[in-house]
Amino acid sequence: MYKLLVADDEQIVLDSIRYIIDKNFDGNISVSTARSGREAIEAAETLKPDIVFMDISMPGINGIEAIKEIKSIYRQAVFIIITAYDQFDFAKEAVKLGVYEYLLKPVNRMKIVEIINKSIELIENEREKRRKELELKERLESIIPILENGFIYSILFFEDNRRELGYYKEFLNITEEYGYIMIIEFGETNGDGVLSNKIGFSVKSQSFYPYFRDTIKRFCKCIVGPVMLNRIIAFVMEDSQEEEYDHRLKALKVAEQIYEIITEKTGADFQIGIGKSYKGIENLCRSYEESVKAIKKAGSKGVVHYMDLPAEIKVDTAYIAEMEKTIIEKACSGDTDLCLQAFNQIFECLQLDYADNLERIRTRIIELMVLIHRTVAEYGDGEDGILTGYDYIHEILDIKDAMILKAWCKERLKNISHLAGNIRQKKLSKIIVNAKKFIDENYFNEISLDDVARGVNISPNYFCKLFKDETGENYVEYLTFIRIQKAKEFLEEGKYSVKEVCYQVGYSDPNYFSRIFKKVTGITPTEFKDRTQE
Repeated sequence: MYKLLVADDEQIVLDSIRYIIDKNFDGNISVSTARSGREAIEAAETLKPDIVFMDISMPGINGIEAIKEIKSIYRQAVFIIITAYDQFDFAKEAVKLGVYEYLLKPVNRMKIVEIINKSIELIENEREKRRKELELKERLESIIPILENGFIYSILFFEDNRRELGYYKEFLNITEEYGYIMIIEFGETNGDGVLSNKIGFSVKSQSFYPYFRDTIKRFCKCIVGPVMLNRIIAFVMEDSQEEEYDHRLKALKVAEQIYEIITEKTGADFQIGIGKSYKGIENLCRSYEESVKAIKKAGSKGVVHYMDLPAEIKVDTAYIAEMEKTIIEKACSGDTDLCLQAFNQIFECLQLDYADNLERIRTRIIELMVLIHRTVAEYGDGEDGILTGYDYIHEILDIKDAMILKAWCKERLKNISHLAGNIRQKKLSKIIVNAKKFIDENYFNEISLDDVARGVNISPNYFCKLFKDETGENYVEYLTFIRIQKAKEFLEEGKYSVKEVCYQVGYSDPNYFSRIFKKVTGITPTEFKDRTQE
């Protein structure tokens, strides 16, 4: 059913159009009428017509002004002017208002039917377009949280993620150049302000997460990540770089508003940590690290900005020491990817802690690189000159840019890690050679896995895995193979009985020896001996 409003001060026009509609549209169009511009406006407020036939010259408010008013109320209506005045000014104004047709009286029946059919087609097209737009919006609304989650994960967990973050920036229509990370942590506060029952609130948070997401988006333009245990991470976007102090006050105000509302709504205890604002989404990992430090010190304060922390808290020496340990461990094991990931984290911390002071960063990097070179050189027993020379220190001192220094160190670590991996492989091969030699020399004794592992000085479990990886067979299979080979040699000599051979190759049970021999060779020891002496 379509709604048609006819506005004209001549009753004969109103009656004629109503008659034409009733005869040609089988009750699919309801017709309302108005005798003036004011009546047309009042009728449109309640009727919300799909089609409006408007006369220009009416008492009081004319047709053009009435169209303007109705459009402000209901823009979707299709307007058709019917007038006895062929005036250019009126036609020009009608075009500006987006009037669909401008008809001069008298208009014949077929023309009115034609115009209404075209108007209905236009309305249906617009409705279909709107429906598709809503469907698309609905789909996007379900996809956007997934994209936002991926964006947050990329900030936290991916190495060299500039390209990936660029894709997310495009998908999520991020046009702002600046932004910061805000971490919201929830749970139950004990006496000293520390949040507990993280697992319980991780489950409970699923019920209030949609509310939280809507709340934070009311106060700032942001991307909200998923619930990670008892934390939610948000990236808050900013149009421009403000003075640090002004940014801090603005960010704290937003966080405090969020804190107050969600605490009241959910009944949970919340703490919020805020990092500094940076230019470029690739630098957000620094803001994340700052927000982590801030939230660790939030306690009963609720909301803390990183820049409000005491200076000594900002330098997390324990974290840096742990990362240094990881770098050395992964470099020695030849795990290049994890080594570089740890280095990225430590370099970002140094930039953060030393405010991009290149001299201080370079000093710490030299200390780290000397330690890595020395440790890997000792691990490799001085096998390669790259690890024992000190030319690399001069190269570091010549670098004048932090990003170039970072790239140089990563390339150096990559080479060191690959070298350490090769050294490790050689060492592993040497262990297996020694293990086989031990077995070859002691096969006639009752040697166990523990005995062989002790003989090459590594743990039994690690030796078992290493032996399998290197040789393709386990320790017992190799020992059995050696014993059977030796047994065949003794049997071929013909000097010993089967029972004597059994004891000479390390077995204490002749029956068991016979079963093993047949399993390996396909015949019994006696059959083998008889064949060799025929």
